[in-house]
Amino acid sequence: MGNLADKKRLREQAGEKIYKGEAVISEKDEMMFIPFIKSGNKDETRPWLYKGFYRMPDGAINIEGKRMEGLLELKVECAEKHKEYLSEAVETFTKKIYEHSAHPVESITVEEHETETDILKKEIEILHKRHENDKKIVERFRGLMENLE
Repeated sequence: MGNLADKKRLREQAGEKIYKGEAVISEKDEMMFIPFIKSGNKDETRPWLYKGFYRMPDGAINIEGKRMEGLLELKVECAEKHKEYLSEAVETFTKKIYEHSAHPVESITVEEHETETDILKKEIEILHKRHENDKKIVERFRGLMENLE
């Protein structure tokens, strides 16, 4: 088994990266228009915005994304000590955007959506799935706690 320092040393000897980070999307704005403020005209283009970070044990790599007309534009802020993790951070953040988005890659244009409610329904379905997974985790935790007593 071993402690964390042993695991770090063994990964270093094997030529692997020392840390295993995790991408987190902290803010997401995928609305096609803002009700009562914009008209909802299909000719109006509005980008979908994402903010997040790639969590590291001693800091984070901050990432902002803007998705519009089939393109994804990223802005990355990274400390020099995390430069080896940049490609991994961008890859996992991008995957997380497309996994948790109500807009799949094939239907990125506004014309392919009938109404804003269709997108909201997809978002609600994603939240229901996440809620079910959270329920399972809570039940497992309760079982573990009961076994400890």
